[in-house]
Amino acid sequence: MNRASHETCRSPNPSVAREKEELVTLLSLPGMTSGRLRELLTLFGSPRGALEAIEKGAAEGPDPPAAAWREALLSPGLRDTASRLKSQGIGVVVAGESGYPALLARIYDPPVALFYKGELPGDSPCAAIVGSRKATPYGLEAARWFAEGLAREGVCVVSGAAYGIDSAAHSGALEAGGITCGVLGCGVDVIYPRTNAGLFQRITERGCLLSEYVPGTQPRPHFFPERNRIIAGLALGVVVVEAAERSGALITAEFALSENREVFAVPGQVFSTNSAGTHALVRAGAALVTDPGEVLEELGLGEQARLTSVEPAGNGGATVDERALLSALEGGPCDVEGLALRAGLATHHAMASLSALEVRGLVQRAAGGFYQRCGPRR
Repeated sequence: MNRASHETCRSPNPSVAREKEELVTLLSLPGMTSGRLRELLTLFGSPRGALEAIEKGAAEGPDPPAAAWREALLSPGLRDTASRLKSQGIGVVVAGESGYPALLARIYDPPVALFYKGELPGDSPCAAIVGSRKATPYGLEAARWFAEGLAREGVCVVSGAAYGIDSAAHSGALEAGGITCGVLGCGVDVIYPRTNAGLFQRITERGCLLSEYVPGTQPRPHFFPERNRIIAGLALGVVVVEAAERSGALITAEFALSENREVFAVPGQVFSTNSAGTHALVRAGAALVTDPGEVLEELGLGEQARLTSVEPAGNGGATVDERALLSALEGGPCDVEGLALRAGLATHHAMASLSALEVRGLVQRAAGGFYQRCGPRR
């Protein structure tokens, strides 16, 4: 980059900043959508032209009527929305502006603007991890482990900040000291679900929350399928962990395929309806992955040692009883009594050994007192 262009990036053209403010003003009008905004821009040539047309009554809007738009434009402060949001720690980047995610800009229907809290991923490669809200302990552990493995290699983990697999993916990336991006189906200042308030705060400290919806926008059912195209659009590839036959995760996978992005499926339990959609993806040609390193390799992001093949003895040395319990857990999650029976141990011996394995991060106690094996922590 030459000096002149570098200075241009550091000192934005005032006309560009004004046009950005005008775009945000238009998006803030009641009932405005990206599609409707594009129609206005096509008809009137520019954000300023669209605003003037609304003021003069030349722009029609059936729902709400153009009169509601004109009335909204009279609201004090509406035209300074972008500046006001900045003072609240909310950034805005518009299509065509430096900082707008390059991969996202290439999709069929990129958002006109992105509102965000935190720091956008920039040049960091992104991979999405998505799946069921009603995840099993196995699915949560798999999502966390894949996210940790990707994050350690400098990959930004993208997901939807919802219950289940999404939350596990974000948490895994954060636990690995990596960065993560949560794409919301509401405004970035709206905490949904409410129980994820702590996670949202951690995400903004090590990544960002972002949305195409103006801050203050409450979640609506149709916003979530819409935001899935952004999750797919930001990522080089999408990893699906536990998806039922009708799942939002499959919508994300379809968006990814339509944009020629990679789609990966983590195999699940054959008796679980949560894995029916994931296995259908495999039958349809998605790459089956059992290790974060396989995802990295397929995306051309470097090779990583196979984490799943680490022997228990390589994790501080396992006793005979611990090895027996780890072997018993290969059959799937189980409670203490069942594991003791499988491993041929007295219950009190099994409890002591499980506690030691839990401390070393080799097993995890899930809801209902069931234990399961974990991906090795590093």
